[in-house]
Amino acid sequence: MSNTSGDQETKGPLILGVIVTMTAIAFFFVLARIYSRLISIARLGADDYLLILSILLIIVYVGLDGVAISHGAGRHIETLSEEEIAAALYYAIIAVVPGILSFTLPKFAVVILLVQVLNPGRWHRAFLWIISIVYLLLSVGGIILTFVQCTPAASQWGAVEGTCWDPRIVFSYAVTHGICSVLFDFYLAVYPTIVICRLILNWKKKLALSSALGFGYCAAAISAYKCYTLRGILNVHDLTYAVDDIILWTNIEANCVIIGACIPCLYPLVKKLWGTAALETKKRSTQGRSDGSNTVITIGGSAVKPKKRARQPPRLPIDITHDDNDQYGLQVLHKDSVHTSTTELWDEEIDVVRVRIGRL
Repeated sequence: MSNTSGDQETKGPLILGVIVTMTAIAFFFVLARIYSRLISIARLGADDYLLILSILLIIVYVGLDGVAISHGAGRHIETLSEEEIAAALYYAIIAVVPGILSFTLPKFAVVILLVQVLNPGRWHRAFLWIISIVYLLLSVGGIILTFVQCTPAASQWGAVEGTCWDPRIVFSYAVTHGICSVLFDFYLAVYPTIVICRLILNWKKKLALSSALGFGYCAAAISAYKCYTLRGILNVHDLTYAVDDIILWTNIEANCVIIGACIPCLYPLVKKLWGTAALETKKRSTQGRSDGSNTVITIGGSAVKPKKRARQPPRLPIDITHDDNDQYGLQVLHKDSVHTSTTELWDEEIDVVRVRIGRL
């Protein structure tokens, strides 16, 4: 091989550094979420296990891509030997399995979070699970398509001779899957934002909570850009160089979804490290049921008095308590009819309604 500067052009080390860094950050957030769960309720939920599995899949994905890069992924194909091309493509293609699953499974954790926190109605809950399952089927279809597009499958990385489908088929499916990912992430971000905007909170608190529950905006933007990078699938003449962009943005998307699923659950850890001072505004009068051991701080304006008839849904007063035994980030201390976009709880049925941010 030649040793010219053109021959040595490679994106591999830079991309490997980025995906390792992003994975380390996501791993830290998963650890923080697990610790928050254990110090608050001393057990893990299904969504926690999904995120643990997801971060393990990302680690496997990074490991496989690291091996692919060591064999020449990220370099122009004409600078590689046949053995290097085969090894680079083999590990990059095998990495598709943990790669796709790593950004699919965290979305289920986000759905579980929203169902627990926002308590949607029956039909809305069913809709959330239906689109989750449809998206999972699309992801599994993408994995299957990766390995059936060539006969035999080993011909994709040049191990044997074979025949392959038109790469535009795989490209079209991948773009469709990517668009569905954008729409799914965007919906999972918009839904909590709409609910939170209906609460009585000052704009800073609304922004903070919307950002915590709506980190999917970032994931949606990354998914949209990843769709743009998928055109590398069509570059069959220099696939070892083009594939690295897909490797990079697949990893970033997965890590952003995981981070977004972890952020809303970190309240117990934040409270343990910094207390509740970071979340307080000025003190208000105590409302609802409280004993002498609790100090209640109202976020936003004063509580709205209940009315017998209200044409508009009543605004929800949100209080933060300082009770050390409290396992929730936010607590509603009010015995009115409580409305959200999809549910209604009446005062005869509840004494305390808890909006769960921090314990799931």
